[in-house]
This record gives sequence, C-alpha cells and structure tokens, in this order.
Amino acid sequence: MLQDNVLAYRGRAKKNKVSRVFVVLLISFIALALFAYYLASPLALVDKVEVTGNSYLQPADIQQLVGLEPGMNMWRLHLGASRDKLSANPWVLEARIRRKFPNSILISLEERIGVAVVMSANGNWIVAEDKVVLAENDGFSLPWVTGLELGALTPGTIVEGQTVDLALAWANAFQPIAWQISEINFDSYPVVITVFTTDGYKVLFDSFTAPGDKIQDFAVLLEELRRSGQKGIIDFRGLQGRGIFIPWPENSAEE
Repeated sequence: MLQDNVLAYRGRAKKNKVSRVFVVLLISFIALALFAYYLASPLALVDKVEVTGNSYLQPADIQQLVGLEPGMNMWRLHLGASRDKLSANPWVLEARIRRKFPNSILISLEERIGVAVVMSANGNWIVAEDKVVLAENDGFSLPWVTGLELGALTPGTIVEGQTVDLALAWANAFQPIAWQISEINFDSYPVVITVFTTDGYKVLFDSFTAPGDKIQDFAVLLEELRRSGQKGIIDFRGLQGRGIFIPWPENSAEE
C-alpha cells in the first residue's frame, strides 16, 4: 500500500510540473504578443521631448541637435548617438538622455558658463572657465579680457597659454561681482594687472597676487568710495597689500 501511495504521488508531481511549464510558456507568449502590439501601436511613439538644465541653448535647438522629436518610436532611438551629438556643442558640459515612461524623452543638461569675453585675430569670443570657446560674443554682459595675443578662434576651441590661464582665473574670481567689471587688462603683465569697473574706477594689482585674494577687500573699498562719491585709481600693489586710493585729477581739483 505504501508503494502505491508513493507511485501515485510522483505521478501527480510530474503532471503538476508539466502544467506549471505550460502556464509559464503561455504567460511569456502573451507578454511577448502584448509587447509586440505595444511596439507597433501609437503608445510607443514619443509624445514629447522634455529639456531641463538649459539656460543658453533653446529647447528647439537642442531637439534639432539630437535629432529627436515627437512621433518617433521610443524603442528605435539611439540615445547614445544623440547624446554624443549634443555633447559636441561647446555650451554642453554634460548631457543625459533617457526614456521617461510612458512615452516621453527627457534631456537633462549641465551647460558651461561664460566667464569672460576675449579678443582674438578674428573677433570677440565668450570663453568658459575651462578655456573652451563657447560662441562669438553677441552682447553678453561679461568682463572683457584684453592684452592677450590670440590667433583665430572658433566655437569649441580651447585657448592655451600661461597668461590665458591666469586671465581666466582672474575672470572666474570676479564672477560674484562680474556685472561691476568691464575689463581685465594684461597689456602690462607681468608687472601689473589692470582692472576697470563699469562705473569708472581703475584698479591695479601686482602679478603675484593670487586671484581671489583681494577681491573681497576690493569690493568693500569700492563700496565705500561709491558712497562718498569719489572716483579714481585703487592701487593694491603696496607692501602691506592694502588698497591705496588716488582720486582722478578733476576730483582733486574740486576738493
């Protein structure tokens, strides 16, 4: 009797195992059929392309760069190739493109930030902190870096040179008050670095001053002079490193 019970139990177990395999295969077939139907249906078409993180680049220009637009099949897109096209734009520091359920494409950017305008043999160019030329200047309110000897530039070019590195370091240090700076001049480098403000002050720094060391002192002294209505030259080349104010001749005559 025990043997009959064992044989009957094994038979049921084998039958149950076959049933489970059949169910799994059936579910897999249905899933594949549904997925194939989905791929061929309007549900798999891109409904919209979302862009985040952009400031300079416009969404329409970004879509044109990557070649993605509504109506394309989401699962036939080569997102890696689209990302590479976008990353080739000099304004783009980092780009990510991904599918967003149910039928959207999300493009997220980190853009480079222009820190200065430089003059070259073929025009005036916006340059980022990492020395990449972003675009020809079309009215950006950025400090001009002058006194550099640069050849012809194009978007995507990397400007090279020890003086260029120092000039961009100064421009980057002035970012918190960039709207107050009109020009950073290197005509007299390495003797002196000359800075002009947008409201008529001339500031002298020695070439050994590390960018950023005197920016706070400069901003404080400048604010005091503005409150008192005095304009002239601020000289930070003294041995004590403190700014010395020299009024313009016409200011001295009035006093």
